[in-house]
Amino acid sequence: MTLILAIGAAVSYGLADFWGGSASKRLPSWGVMAWSQTVGLPALVFGLLLFPAEMVRSADILWGVLAGVGGAIGLGLLYRSLAEGTMSVVSPVAAATSATLPVLVDLGTGGELSTLAIVGILIALVAIVTIARERSAKRLSPRLVTMAIVSGIGFGTFFVAIAQTAEASGFWPLVGARATTIPLGFMLHRLLESPARPRGVNLRWIAGAGLFDMGANLLVAAALQRGPLGIVSVLSSLYPAVTAVVAMVVLKERLSRTQLAGVGLAMIAVVLLVL
Repeated sequence: MTLILAIGAAVSYGLADFWGGSASKRLPSWGVMAWSQTVGLPALVFGLLLFPAEMVRSADILWGVLAGVGGAIGLGLLYRSLAEGTMSVVSPVAAATSATLPVLVDLGTGGELSTLAIVGILIALVAIVTIARERSAKRLSPRLVTMAIVSGIGFGTFFVAIAQTAEASGFWPLVGARATTIPLGFMLHRLLESPARPRGVNLRWIAGAGLFDMGANLLVAAALQRGPLGIVSVLSSLYPAVTAVVAMVVLKERLSRTQLAGVGLAMIAVVLLVL
């Protein structure tokens, strides 16, 4: 069940990135992040009502706040990269970083992984980088490398922080996370960009991004509270495969042979991590 939840989170994250990336082409990136996080609140309320928590500690909420800081930074920088048309450079590095950091934390805190799981994680990291590669004339500048690494560290921090919360707390840590991401997002939107309110088709793109992102957060929170941090974070970070396939189906984009090989590697990694 834990692995199914993690894979479901990857699917939802991939869809959220597709919708959020489309919105960020038209609107300021930090604004897209802030508005999408706000629009996703009804899904969080639904999750809280459907799965009531047994006991919520203040520590669970505080871990959620830390997760919110990491998630806001990671998502804002990712949307910023999408707005600049550099996803092919930033996305693979960010995804690989977000998957690697929790694995290192898991191993550093005494976690144990089977040989198959270790092989699966290594293949998954290669798959993440391979899937997100696109033919691009842009060079990997120090600024883009820094943006990618910081974005990945933000997402990795989200995974690590949520993994520290108790299963009994249910989805309440995500309340702490959203109580952080929304005001932080709007603050950065006002400080760094010209404030803009989404309308029409842009609002629909943002709504899709917000609902899919919250759906992914609900799934990954349930998975991290029940399963190993390293494996869950790696499976959840396979979202570039979903984004690439959706772009192929919806936008009629063609996947290169390298990207198709990456999708195949991702499937192999999933099988090894499930065994």
